[in-house]
Amino acid sequence: MRKKQYKFHINDTKLDKKMVELTERGGFKIALFSMAAMTVLGSVVIASALPAINKHFEEILQNQSGIIANFTLEHLDILTRLVLTIPAIFVVILSPIAGLLMDKFGKLKFIFPAMVIWTLAGISGFFLNDIYAILISRSIFGIATAFIMTGASALLGDYYSRGGFNRRENALSWQGFYCAVGGAIFISIAGYVSSYSWRYPFLVYSLGILITLLAFFYLFEPRKFKFYNHTKAEAKTNYWQFLPIYFIGFFIMVVYYISPTQLPYYIENHLGLDPKYIGISMSISAFCYGIFSLSYKSIVKRINIKTIYILTLLIVASAFLLLYFIHDFLAVLVALALLGMGGGIMLVNNSAYLFSICPENARARAYGILASCMFLGQFLSPIISQPIVRQIGLINAFLVWAVMIYFVGMIFLFMKTKSN
Repeated sequence: MRKKQYKFHINDTKLDKKMVELTERGGFKIALFSMAAMTVLGSVVIASALPAINKHFEEILQNQSGIIANFTLEHLDILTRLVLTIPAIFVVILSPIAGLLMDKFGKLKFIFPAMVIWTLAGISGFFLNDIYAILISRSIFGIATAFIMTGASALLGDYYSRGGFNRRENALSWQGFYCAVGGAIFISIAGYVSSYSWRYPFLVYSLGILITLLAFFYLFEPRKFKFYNHTKAEAKTNYWQFLPIYFIGFFIMVVYYISPTQLPYYIENHLGLDPKYIGISMSISAFCYGIFSLSYKSIVKRINIKTIYILTLLIVASAFLLLYFIHDFLAVLVALALLGMGGGIMLVNNSAYLFSICPENARARAYGILASCMFLGQFLSPIISQPIVRQIGLINAFLVWAVMIYFVGMIFLFMKTKSN
């Protein structure tokens, strides 16, 4: 057998120690994790404003005539929900391209302009008065998000590649927690201001100005530690074996994004509550998502991966069953807490299982496919869920989703899992 050939580029030890020192500073972590949180804020900040956006454009279109106006009015419920999820499709398409460009030319030279565009495109919704113009601005917003998300993940890997695996894993865990809790706070703010006008939540994106300044002040382009393994006989990976993992990544995001695309209408129209309650409920889900994502390492020590799949699917299904049977705000809070709990554990478990069975030389591509499946699920969530709501109503749709999730849980009960 031919010996493997390795090529090293060893960084100076003093500079490596300096890297560790810089990346452990509080201000640096705030800048880096805040940049990552921008991608979380992007999708859910305006959730509480969706019913008001729908109502606003419905009133405008009812006073207009013509083919375009009639088409828009007929499909306004889906178009409004796409305001929330359309950025995701651009993340699916452009993240691999962003990664290639950043690997070749550096990360910050793309990240800084993307952060500026993210902020301007986000705020622009405050000024626009056409649903298609808002969708275009959200598309531009999605393009910027693809570069920020890819760059933030890549930079974290670069910055925390020193000091051992536990250091990098710890940083990833805290980033997820930081994103979820930060998202919960700003969702609450957006929900409160949306009770005054549907336009005000778009102003929350002005936070991007502060985050951009922090990133510009603290972040730096890291030198690469290059480790190449050249061999003609790399193990071939059968990506079809990961199909259940890719499916659950897609499926759980379709289900998880039912909450920001459908529950705001339920809270406002069925329960008759002020939009500020939408923000409170959404923040509960985000907070539980962060807490239970952080606790995954403790959970997996006690329960195996297959059992976690089944239990989290049962938890999420039970959240929708609760909404079907009990129609008050307390039930909404409990249901969203369960949804955040199940979703947070499930997504970490899904990634952990993929890494446990995937060969090391294929992990980047395998995870890239999983990320695309997840964002595709986010984008398609309202397109899949809204026709069901149209046909049978929102309350009955809760039961349909619960039964569907229980069914997927039963499939996983009879599936075999393996470990590497």
